[in-house]
Amino acid sequence: MAIAFGVGVDSFARTIDFNLGWRFKRGDHPEAKQLAFDDYSWEEVNTPHDWAIAGPFDANEKSGYAGKLPWRGVAWYRKWIAVDRREEGSQVYLDFDGVMASPKVYVNGQLAGEWDYGYTPFRIDITPYVKFGRANVVAVRVDTTGHGTRWYPGAGIYRKAFLTVSPPVHLVKNGTAIVTSDVSAEKATVTIDNEIENHLESDEPIDLEVTIYAPDWQEVAKRRLSEVAKAGATIEVSTTLELPQPQLWDIDSPTLYQAKTSLLVAGKEVERRDVRFGVRTIELTPSDGLLLNGRRVALKGVNLHHDLGPLGGAFNRRAAERQLEIMQEMGANAIRTAHNPPAAELLDLCDERGVLVWDELFDKWNETADKRPDEPFEPYYARHAAALVRRDRNHPSVFVWSIGNEIVEAPHDPHGLTKERVAFAREAIRAHDATRPVGLGCHIPHSAESGVLDALDFTGWNYQARYERARNRYPDKPIIYSETASALSTRGAYRLPIAGAKCDFPDAPVVNAYEFSSAAWADIPEVEFERLRRDDYLLGEFIWTGFDYLGEPTPFEHDARSSYFGVVDLVGLPKDRYYLYRSLWRPHTPTVHIAPHWNWNGHEGQNVPVIVYTNGDSAELFLNGKSLGVRRKGERPSTPKDLAAGATLEVGGAKLTEAATSSSTSLVSASASESSTWSMVQIGAASHVRSIALDFPRESKLYGYRIEAANDDGDWREVASHVATHEPAWGGVNEAIHHVDVQASKLRVVFGACLDNVEPKVSSIRVYADKYESPYYLPTYDYRLRWNEVAYEPGELRAVAYQEGEPIGEAVVRTAGAPAKLVLTADRSTLTADGQDLAFVTLEAVDERGTPCPLADALVEVEVTGVGKLAAAAGGDPTSMRSFQDSKVALFNGKAVAIIRADQGLGGEVTVEATAAGLPSQSITLQTRRQSP
Repeated sequence: MAIAFGVGVDSFARTIDFNLGWRFKRGDHPEAKQLAFDDYSWEEVNTPHDWAIAGPFDANEKSGYAGKLPWRGVAWYRKWIAVDRREEGSQVYLDFDGVMASPKVYVNGQLAGEWDYGYTPFRIDITPYVKFGRANVVAVRVDTTGHGTRWYPGAGIYRKAFLTVSPPVHLVKNGTAIVTSDVSAEKATVTIDNEIENHLESDEPIDLEVTIYAPDWQEVAKRRLSEVAKAGATIEVSTTLELPQPQLWDIDSPTLYQAKTSLLVAGKEVERRDVRFGVRTIELTPSDGLLLNGRRVALKGVNLHHDLGPLGGAFNRRAAERQLEIMQEMGANAIRTAHNPPAAELLDLCDERGVLVWDELFDKWNETADKRPDEPFEPYYARHAAALVRRDRNHPSVFVWSIGNEIVEAPHDPHGLTKERVAFAREAIRAHDATRPVGLGCHIPHSAESGVLDALDFTGWNYQARYERARNRYPDKPIIYSETASALSTRGAYRLPIAGAKCDFPDAPVVNAYEFSSAAWADIPEVEFERLRRDDYLLGEFIWTGFDYLGEPTPFEHDARSSYFGVVDLVGLPKDRYYLYRSLWRPHTPTVHIAPHWNWNGHEGQNVPVIVYTNGDSAELFLNGKSLGVRRKGERPSTPKDLAAGATLEVGGAKLTEAATSSSTSLVSASASESSTWSMVQIGAASHVRSIALDFPRESKLYGYRIEAANDDGDWREVASHVATHEPAWGGVNEAIHHVDVQASKLRVVFGACLDNVEPKVSSIRVYADKYESPYYLPTYDYRLRWNEVAYEPGELRAVAYQEGEPIGEAVVRTAGAPAKLVLTADRSTLTADGQDLAFVTLEAVDERGTPCPLADALVEVEVTGVGKLAAAAGGDPTSMRSFQDSKVALFNGKAVAIIRADQGLGGEVTVEATAAGLPSQSITLQTRRQSP
C-alpha cells in the first residue's frame, strides 16, 4: 500500500475531457448503474447533450411556458473509464458544469454522489469506488420530474464534464482566488490565494510558485513560497505580487493576464493551474452611475436565457459566441444571466470580448431552484452560492452577483424574502468574494419600503420605473434597471392597421412587427429610454430580452412554443427593434434601416406606415424617386381636436333590439330581449369620424362592448366592437382606440358580457375627425422617423439619413417579384474539425433580380455532405412545431437558418445544399481544419 501511495504522490494532476462516447436512454433503468449491464442498444451521444430538443413538440400542450418539448422525465447516461494502476493512491473526481436535473452519479454500481440544482457546477469524489487498472463504469441518472421552471430548461448532461486525477496533495477545485487592488498607471497589487488539500495521513512540505504572464506571454511577476500541508486538512497560501504598468481590462480593450500556479511536493511539480484574470476597477455609485476604470459607463445590457435556440440547452461555445457577436454589433456591453448561473465558457467569452456580466444564482427560492419545500434555506443557499462564486470570481467580466429574481416577500411566499434570508444570502456570497456588490432583481415596489432589502449593496428593478420608491428609501444605494421593455414582435410579420395600444394583439398568434407592442406589465423601448434619460442616476438597463428563447410565449402561451420578447428571433435574425437599439447605443456608427418590407399586393393606394431607424437626426424618404418629405427626431405631431370635448357623457339602458340588426351576435352574450347598459356622447352636427378613444375605469380588455354610431334622424349602426378577455395576462391598459370611417352626430358604447365584475361603463369617450394615436406613443417620434400615411405603390422606397445636415447613409427596400432562387450565406467559411464548431447558414429567397422576398414561406430541404452534419434548422416562427432536427425547414417571412456542425477529425470540405419546390438547388461549401494541439 505504501508503494502504491508513493506512486500517487509522484503522479502529475491531469484533467481529461469526459464528453465523448456516452451511452444514453430515456426512461428509468435502475439496473443501468451496474457494471455488467448491457447498454449496447443504447444511443451513443456526446455531451453537452439535451435529450428533449429533438422533440417532438406537443402542439396540444395547454401552455408553451416550457417550449412544448418533452423535457420532463428520467434518463440514464453510461460511460466506461480506466485509471492507470500506476495512479493508485491518487484522488479521482468527476466534474460537471451542469446537469438538468437532480443527478445521481454511480460508479461500478455504487452511489458516489448527487447534486440538487440543475444550473450550478459540482464535483463528485469517486476515489473510493474506482478500481485502478481495471474497467469502471460511470452511470448518471437524471431526473427532471421535480424541476420547476418558467421557461425551457433543457434536460440531461447539458454542459461539459471532466475527469480529474490528482495526487493526494493537490490544488482545490476552484480554490484559486485572484484580487487586484491599488490599481494605478504605474502598478497594481495582485493577491492570489490558493487552497491546497492533503489527503495523506502525514504533513507534507510543499512549495507554491506563482508566475504572472502579460497578454504577450512575457513574464512580469513571480514568487515562490514554502508551506506545510497539514494531514487530512486544507490550507490556504496567499501570494502578493506587484504588477508594473498594468494594462487594464475594459469593455473596449479586454486585456487578460495569466496566473500560473505550480504546486511542488518534495521538490517535484505535481500540479499546474493557469487562471486568466483582468486588472480593472469597478465602482457602483448611487448618483454617478457605474465607474469602470474611473470613467462612467452606461450599462447597455440584455437579458439572456441559457438556451441556444434550436440547439436547446446543450451548451456550445460557438453558438454562445455568435449570440454575443450579434448583441455587441447592436451596441450591447453587458448581459444578465437570467435567471441562473451560466456555462463557464460563456464567462470566458465575455472576458475575451469585453462584456460585463450580472451573474445570477437563482430565479425564485422555490422549485425553480430545485429546492424541496422542507429543505432549510441556509445550507441549500450556501452550498450553491459557493459553487457559483468560487467558479466565477476570477472573471473580470463579472461585476455584480445577484441572489435571485422577482422573489416575493414572506409570508406571501413562504420561501420568499425576509430580512434575515437576504442578509444571509449576501454573506454566503461574500464568504467567497468580498470584492463585488451583491444585489437582487426586484419587481414589487413595496419591497423597498419594508426594509427587507436593507442588507443589499445595490438593487435591480424590473419595469415601469418601479425603482422610484427604492430611490427614496435608499438614496445611497446604486440602482440598475435590470429588466426593461419586454417589447414583443414577430420578425417580418407586418400587419395593418397598427394596433392602438401596446397590448392589443388582434392578429393572433402574430405580434405586429411594427414594434409598437409590449407585455402588459412593461413598455415599448422608447418609454424606457425617456425614463433612463430622466433618471440619470440609474446605472443603465438590461432589456428583456436579447434573443427570443424557448418557452414563455407571451402573449400567446397556448399557440406558441417560444418567446416574442427578443430583439432578434430564435435563430438570431434581427427584428426592427434591433436597429432601434443600435441607433441609440452606437450613436457614432451609421445605422439606416427601413420598415416595413414593400410587398403589399392588394393595398395599392392605401396608406402603409413607414419607419426609418437611424442614428442620424433626420431622414428624407423617397418612393419611386419622389420625395415624401423629411422627418426630424423630436418633431411630435399635434393631437387632433376632440369632437366630443365638452359634451356630456350620457348613460342609460336600452333594449338590444334597438341596435342595428347587423350587429355581430358574438359581441354580446345577452339575448335580444335583455337590457344593456350604454354610454353616449353627442357631437353636434354630423361629422366625419376616423378615431374613437374610450377610457375605462379598469383594463379595457375586461369590457365587452360594441360602438354604435348614428345621425340625428338615422338608425344606430355598429362601427366597432370588442369581446371581453383575460388576455393578455398580468394587466393591461385602460384606453381602447378604434379607427373607423363613419359620418355621425352621436356615438354610444353598448355593453355586453364583461369580466371580473367590472361595472359596465366608460370614464370618457373621445371622438376625432383625424386619425388619433395614443399619447403613449409620442416618445417614438424622438427615436424613430415616422411617415404614418404613405400611399402604397409597388417599386422602391429609399431613405437618406442625415446628421446636422450631412448625409450619413441610406437604405433601400424594393417590391419583390416571385421567388426565383435561394441564397445561402454562412457566418463563417472555415471551421475547426473538433465535433463542436458551428456555421450558421442563412437561407433566403430572392426574386430574379436578387431582391429579397419577404413573404416567402417555401419548405426547404437541407442536405449536408462531407465532414459535417446538420445540427438544427429553424425559421424563427414562435408557433412552428416542426422539429429543429428535421432536414426540412420552412422559410419564415423569407428567411431561415441552418446550423452546420463540423465533424471531429482531420478536416476537409462540407457542402450544404438547399432545395425547394419550383426553385433551383443552391449550395455553399465550407472548409474544416484540424484542431490545433
